[in-house]
Amino acid sequence: LTANASRDFKAGPFVIKAADTTGVAALITLFYTTAVLTGNNRPRVYRLASAATNVDIRHDMSGFRPKVAILDDGRNTAIHVNYMTMCSIPTSNYTTAYSGVDLLTKCFTFASEPHNDASLPATISAIKRFVQYGGNFLAQCAAVEAYENSPQGHFHTSAGMDVTNSNTAAASVVYPNPDLSYTQFEGVFNVNKTGSVKNWRLASGSSFINNEHNHATGGTTIGASVSKLTSAALSGGLVFYLGNHTFTDATDIEDINGVRMYMNAMLTPNAININCNTGTPLPFPLPVKLVAFNANLSQDQSRVDLTWITAQESNSSHFVVERSTDGINFNEAGTVFSYGNSSVEKNYQLADNISSVTATIIYYRLRQVDIDGKAEYSATRMVKIGKSSENTISIQTYPNPVSNQLQITIPANWQNRKVVYEIVNVYGQAAMRIESANSSQTETLNISSLKSGFYIVKVTCEGKTAQQKIVKQ
Repeated sequence: LTANASRDFKAGPFVIKAADTTGVAALITLFYTTAVLTGNNRPRVYRLASAATNVDIRHDMSGFRPKVAILDDGRNTAIHVNYMTMCSIPTSNYTTAYSGVDLLTKCFTFASEPHNDASLPATISAIKRFVQYGGNFLAQCAAVEAYENSPQGHFHTSAGMDVTNSNTAAASVVYPNPDLSYTQFEGVFNVNKTGSVKNWRLASGSSFINNEHNHATGGTTIGASVSKLTSAALSGGLVFYLGNHTFTDATDIEDINGVRMYMNAMLTPNAININCNTGTPLPFPLPVKLVAFNANLSQDQSRVDLTWITAQESNSSHFVVERSTDGINFNEAGTVFSYGNSSVEKNYQLADNISSVTATIIYYRLRQVDIDGKAEYSATRMVKIGKSSENTISIQTYPNPVSNQLQITIPANWQNRKVVYEIVNVYGQAAMRIESANSSQTETLNISSLKSGFYIVKVTCEGKTAQQKIVKQ
């Protein structure tokens, strides 16, 4: 590139601070020579002629060292080990022969599952817990279908995806989010190359969740996508999906960019397990977190059925269900002892008799207590009591104003039915749409990605609609 010339990049480049560029050209040349990298396999490096201003730094990698678990649940670790070898990644940064359940007790920042066509509940539950804690995870080929369509999975969708393997030409592939780390490459990516799962689409009756966003698409088919299971304010919590079985040709730009996408996922930083070495035991296993907590009013409105699910448990003692009629002052409604230690999902339930309760709205929360006495609270669930007339249908939203998690309570006779939740901005534009095929009375929507302002929440069931105004902080 000639001096002082300009260059338009499809993807935002890695940025090296000016103070760190001394001697970097010699280091890059030495690496290319030692690794015998030629042609497209040699990433181009540019240096700015003058200082840049207002640079949008999406991820700061200062001090970040990836610690990778190439999972062996599908017995295909060689696929991703080959990517590491092609890119000369030091073996101190990755290890194999581990299962997804090890992510909760060993030191890793990133995990990947090559081709795996088996749905493994304990493994998938542990992977979800790892991601919810802040780790990043990538599934490739058959693992995309097996993990997404598992009841324990649903990382990107509410009810699964369908494999299409559409014959989309590489030249026709669209890259909807080139500014994000996953698509940091130049050239093309082929969404129809090899394997049993090359590309996919949303299943009928399913909807995208967890801020799912696509990175390589052809029409309605998807060949690479990402979701985020943690709030926007926290780093990590990302689940990457990558189509095609493997990429092996170091002279083919389509294969090279497939490997680059894997590397981009691995190098996307997070903030967990900083002070430990790859694969070493964690001094404290990841704490117990709820997979789900629901409160449903019985048909005769005499009781509330509370159910919850945990992932792996470590030194858990018991759960206390707390009830409130004002959302502020809570009293104990019941206690359920936990399994204590478990590596698989566990289901719990409690029936709360409310025949003597006169309030029209009841709030519930769950207190999880460890054997050392430490406690952690769940999000609050809200149940509305009283029959809605045909002409007067209302919903309740909580809290309002809201920052991240919005809870919507629907009429009791709408639960266990198909319900559509929409959030509309002041211009009448749909900012979010979620469809639940079997809705509980209180559903929780993550609206952290919405801009601050006024919105209308619209809830529709069998042709009837109720709405309420909310304020997003």
